[in-house]
Amino acid sequence: MKNKGFSLVELIIVIAIMAILAAAIAPALIRYIDKSRKADDVSAAETINTAVSAALANEDAYSQAADYMTGVIIADADPGDPFAKASGITGDVNVLLDDVNSSCGGAAPKLKYTKAITPGGTDKPTKWFFGINVSGKPIVGLEKGSASSTVILQPDIDASYK
Repeated sequence: MKNKGFSLVELIIVIAIMAILAAAIAPALIRYIDKSRKADDVSAAETINTAVSAALANEDAYSQAADYMTGVIIADADPGDPFAKASGITGDVNVLLDDVNSSCGGAAPKLKYTKAITPGGTDKPTKWFFGINVSGKPIVGLEKGSASSTVILQPDIDASYK
């Protein structure tokens, strides 16, 4: 007797087993992808933090920031756009922004993780921001929908983002 291939029943059984395996693996795969996207954002925040630190090494940029921006968000940007002065911020931060944009290649890094940060929430990251804390050190994070809702990624990662 010649072997003419697989029967239809055998093929259906193999497909059913593959579907069961895929259904079991998919949630874990999604979690790993989300973790890697968050890690990419944390890495991008570290790059922005380095760029802000380098910009603050410029005496003109530091004096601009220190004069009126201590403890205040000084700039934000839509992902991929150059950093620009945030709305409602007074004063001139052009030297600082020019230095940061130059160090970041002319544009803010694109956000990788764009799902809600809290399970079942609607607080999706929408923009990068950076600022200077009261000790004069840069902070970098994500704005979640509104300027009043933020998550810090540098120098310490907010627990809600881990």
